[in-house]
Amino acid sequence: MSVEVEALSKKYGSNQVINQLSFQINKGIFGLLGDNGAGKTTLMKILATLLGFNEGDVSMFGYSLRKEPDAIRAMLGYLPQNFDFFPDATITESMNYFAALKGLIGQRRIQEEISQRLVEVGLEEHAHKKIKQLSGGMKQRFGIAQAMLNLPQLLIIDEPTVGLDPKERIAFRNLLHSFSEDRIVLLSTHIVPDISSTCDNVLILKKGSCLYNGSVDEAIHKVEGKIWLVEVDKGQLQQLSNESRIISVVRKRGLMQVRLLDNSPPEKYGEYTLETPNLEDAYLYISDNERGP
Repeated sequence: MSVEVEALSKKYGSNQVINQLSFQINKGIFGLLGDNGAGKTTLMKILATLLGFNEGDVSMFGYSLRKEPDAIRAMLGYLPQNFDFFPDATITESMNYFAALKGLIGQRRIQEEISQRLVEVGLEEHAHKKIKQLSGGMKQRFGIAQAMLNLPQLLIIDEPTVGLDPKERIAFRNLLHSFSEDRIVLLSTHIVPDISSTCDNVLILKKGSCLYNGSVDEAIHKVEGKIWLVEVDKGQLQQLSNESRIISVVRKRGLMQVRLLDNSPPEKYGEYTLETPNLEDAYLYISDNERGP
């Protein structure tokens, strides 16, 4: 069970959006990180069979995306970044519509499937509400539920936790973990903790090229011994920002507590501590220092 992308390229006119991209996804949750314009959404639309490509090849579970898109669609679940539906349809009516599109057969099976998905996202008590009556977070949970209908072998989700509160986000992460035990989940988000808490592997894109493809732990290892915490006054902050990559600044006791990335400790600014790195630190380091092919 795998998704294999080989030398994939996509252009819009003369604009190269995806550039000779190659990677493989196996069972589990695979994270996709990149700045705006990195090509994440374009890549996900290609994998969801919604967008063609110019060069390269994609194979999913032994099927060619170029030659056998219908076979692949039958195995897909997809949640786009901006998801909405007919405003006057209820959640139940909408889920029945998506079930029909996915080829679910048998009224009893369809109702059991819909009920299970709504329970998983906490919408069972709102099944008869119209889409226009839902909050932003509820719409997002509805989108997740429809994507999981028929238990797809590949679940593609773009910014799934936007609009979810912290409690909903944690519940969603737990749901992904259980769902991905025998399936592939491709998760694209700008919320780095969603990647670090759910994914074993991550692909980092920049301008359509791969900067990093590997384990989350190995990415974090790249910045071991490079993350520092130091307190400076306002006058020193600008000088420090010219010398090091500042990750965050927090006001504390009239000073600026600065988390920074640098190969060397900020000795000239007084006391400092070496911090334990996280994936956000690694992402900034790789984005600044690595080069794609």
